[in-house]
Amino acid sequence: MNEIWNWDDLRLFLAVTRAGGLAGAVSSTGVSAPTLSRRMMALERSLGVTLFTRRRDGYDLTSAGKDLFGHAETLEQGALGVERWRTASYSRPVVKIAAGAWTSGFLACHLPNLMPPEDDIALELHSGTAQTDLLRREANIGLRNRRPTGIGLAGQKLGAVAFAVYGQTKLVRKQPHTRDGRRFTDCRWIALSAPGPKAPSAAWLDRQLPQGQGRKITCSNAHTVLEAVKAGAGLTVLPCFVGDSATGLARASEPIDTLAHDQWLVTHDDDRHDKAIKKTIKRVAALIKSQAPLFRGDLNS
Repeated sequence: MNEIWNWDDLRLFLAVTRAGGLAGAVSSTGVSAPTLSRRMMALERSLGVTLFTRRRDGYDLTSAGKDLFGHAETLEQGALGVERWRTASYSRPVVKIAAGAWTSGFLACHLPNLMPPEDDIALELHSGTAQTDLLRREANIGLRNRRPTGIGLAGQKLGAVAFAVYGQTKLVRKQPHTRDGRRFTDCRWIALSAPGPKAPSAAWLDRQLPQGQGRKITCSNAHTVLEAVKAGAGLTVLPCFVGDSATGLARASEPIDTLAHDQWLVTHDDDRHDKAIKKTIKRVAALIKSQAPLFRGDLNS
């Protein structure tokens, strides 16, 4: 490739365009904002056109930028096709599964069901609240809390997911205020605050807690939340499939109706016909459906 058609520059151009600026593209590319800025200016110089109108709060495409965006997306799909061909033909197939922190943890605990010893499929688990782009194959399978609406996406409903308040068993049994409305004023809370959009359970907790009382501790990963709650540091909101399975935790509330949702397995419409992905879809769906009462919050209710 010559300097003008450097694919890596075009890849960064797509990321900046989709994010509407440098800041949003940092997390998706792993490239710093100053470096992104320099690369975009170098791309403009090499092409001899202005691609962006730069504003304080973001980047807008010029007409030339819009033209290039269409061509770059076509190249991107071609590159993805080459990678799929290489993976399918000459290496062990890799299936990428994207899910929230709690669901990823559940899948990790059941990996023997998803990867039998004799299997030749390699799995990647991508965990977090930021939604991966299945159309761009950032993942092959996504586990989400709503029906897919994008063109080119296929969805399969797996069942209901319930949430409740949990605390250390000893704490919940000995302190009655953990089990009624006083919990929001008299108890300390442990909240998951992972990178990406705020989870519905975290937003719900924010609405319940009085402002400015400093009764909430935030943790950046799910494992830390669980360890803190098990130690008796406070209460938290968990999916019932997590809280009811965890040793040393007890429910401090009934299932929270406003947080209940259906879980969907989502794939690219083309990917679901791939042999390795199709096999993994069946395994993930069978695993979660086999644990339907746990996900619905039926246990310990």
